[in-house]
Amino acid sequence: MSMICCGTKASRKSSYRLHHTPPWLLSFLFALQHLLVQASLLCTCHSLLLQSRPLAPPDQSRLLASSLFACGIATSLQSALGTRLPLVQAPTFELLVPTIILSKYSAVNRTSSGIDSQASVYCTGMSCERLQSDFQPIREVSGALVISGALQILSGISGIWGWILQFSGPMVIAPALSIIGLSCYKPAALLCSSNWGISLSLIAVTGLLSQTLRSLYFPLYTWEMKRGIRRRYVPVLRMLSIILPISCIWIVCSFWVYEKTEFPSEIRLAQNISAFVTDEKLGSFPGHRENSTELTPWFHIPTLGAWGWPQLSLQTLGVGTAMALTTSLSSLCCYILCARMLCCYPLPSHACNRGISMEGVGNVLSGVLGSVCGAGSNIPSASTAGITQVGSRHSAQLCAIMFILLGLSPKLSQVLMSIPSAVHGGTLCLTFSMAVGGGVSFFQYADIDSGRNIFIVGFTMFMALLVPRWLDAVPAMLDTGWPVLDMVFLSLLTTPSFLGGLFSFVLDNTVEGSLQERGLHTSISLWHATSTEDVHRGMKKELAQAYELPTALARHFPAVYPCNQLCALPSDSVVIAVGEDDKLLMTRDPATV
Repeated sequence: MSMICCGTKASRKSSYRLHHTPPWLLSFLFALQHLLVQASLLCTCHSLLLQSRPLAPPDQSRLLASSLFACGIATSLQSALGTRLPLVQAPTFELLVPTIILSKYSAVNRTSSGIDSQASVYCTGMSCERLQSDFQPIREVSGALVISGALQILSGISGIWGWILQFSGPMVIAPALSIIGLSCYKPAALLCSSNWGISLSLIAVTGLLSQTLRSLYFPLYTWEMKRGIRRRYVPVLRMLSIILPISCIWIVCSFWVYEKTEFPSEIRLAQNISAFVTDEKLGSFPGHRENSTELTPWFHIPTLGAWGWPQLSLQTLGVGTAMALTTSLSSLCCYILCARMLCCYPLPSHACNRGISMEGVGNVLSGVLGSVCGAGSNIPSASTAGITQVGSRHSAQLCAIMFILLGLSPKLSQVLMSIPSAVHGGTLCLTFSMAVGGGVSFFQYADIDSGRNIFIVGFTMFMALLVPRWLDAVPAMLDTGWPVLDMVFLSLLTTPSFLGGLFSFVLDNTVEGSLQERGLHTSISLWHATSTEDVHRGMKKELAQAYELPTALARHFPAVYPCNQLCALPSDSVVIAVGEDDKLLMTRDPATV
């Protein structure tokens, strides 16, 4: 039996690289693993969003199905034409914060104008047909998503984010990733509080399988047409370290007394929030139980404008701009983290630009379909690759197909609602803690004893957590006299990941410091070769397999602006000049590995 010693770089070697295709059974399990992890984000974001605007159970299922359908298409675009990293697209907290702000602002306006009523909060039955057909908040959020997606497409094509990537060294990446990981503690604790025993059990079992038993290999038999039956040893427990505990705990909880402490399944997305509709309030609404299941269809194709066409206004323009900034910055950090976790060659500028552009296409599609949570690269997806060390994009593409199939059936999408909230909390704790650890790992490349770096790290992390906390407590203090501007500032300043990235980027590029202090004297990668010639040949092969578009598609891109921002030029893919790695943080000198 093949073993890997703990504590060596071999323990972080991916079992399946980006261009590898695992056996179909393993690919199915890997895709299902991605689906269960993304369910935590999907259900959490939907529950938090529905806090300000609860919907009837059939509408909740349709809304979740629309999100799954849009996320599936966005994942296909990202894994095939975007960065080509195994990043599954799903709603993110960076998209959720501006969405909630817009929904609350809309609710206040509608209440003050006398349009809203108590019956419009949750209403079923024939007498409420007019109120249920009024999906004005969904139309407004959809409009913001369309604007956000359009701005992402333009910024990606123009090469802005690739330019930002060139000036993002370890002292920018480390605080930004750490802040993204730490910013999730509040929703994670809220979900875990429903049952800490379940959450801690999930965390303990996942840690046992992925870390303690990571060196335990099992034989895997595959059949190939040319070679016949082949046997290889793979760390099955590590590769399936997330799906095994989640599925087992989910099955046990479905038969256990735990379900009695939950809210009814009809409002499963509206749990753990005190402002949501409770059992007592539901009793005052007609027909809240009798036909909720029958009204949910087994098959429904999401159509354009099903919830009403996106509404464009100054409010949606402001919130959409804030969405584009926050989610693009978060996605950039996700790209870096995913490449880091899989020990891949660091992300080149053209792949970053394509990734942001494809996310923009996904958000435009989400807005048109009425998926109010959007879709973007997220930390749980990147962290899943780090925990399991499975980096095959084939599994991500198969997961996209699963998303699309579930999105075609609102009835089946309800299955995700039955996952205990404590499982979601444990999943978020595991995945976002990997972002914190991944960010801290970048400090090794900079001079952390430097007073300059100590100030940048301390100020960035402290202020990125302080400002959102203060604005959450006293949001009325932010009053410019123009509501649209208030919404933009509130959306940006209450997002810790945006503040962390902004402060670290500005300070690291304005405060004087040597290349050694900033961590730019050497590059960041665990990849190494034996000679200079092998280094350049290995770089070219690694880049081509990881990030470059298929040759049949790339040759149609002319070498002129803006097409040259989305595809590597022929000269760039053949020759890698010595010294350019200091700018893009390419590969470390083999002698220093």
